[in-house]
Amino acid sequence: MVIDPGILVAAAISPAGTPANILRAFRVRQFELVVSPALLAELQRVLLRPKFRPYIDEDQAVRYVDNLARSATLLPDAEVQPGVTPDPKDDYLVALARATNAQFLISGDAHLTGLPDPEPPVIAPATFLRLLQD
Repeated sequence: MVIDPGILVAAAISPAGTPANILRAFRVRQFELVVSPALLAELQRVLLRPKFRPYIDEDQAVRYVDNLARSATLLPDAEVQPGVTPDPKDDYLVALARATNAQFLISGDAHLTGLPDPEPPVIAPATFLRLLQD
């Protein structure tokens, strides 16, 4: 699976809720998480923003990203096809999911969840968690 960095940010700053439950499922190997340098860089860049200091300090943010880099399947960035999504900053996520034959791209981002006939399917975090529990 490829998980949008926004979901991974939510899991990092709150131990409760769907994103954190997805991360716990990954930690007990219920699914394979695929990451890339671009995804990890975006995740770290976002977590290091000052607005997240009340939830996670800089050292914790860096350790969180490093732990994901070590525990997830780290693959090279995929070649991006521009224009796949309405937001060019999201194209790399679709490229990574496609290049790795991911079963799903998990995201709450409307630019991704609203894609017509996406390949692979883009599903919301709650939907993914329900699939894991079935």
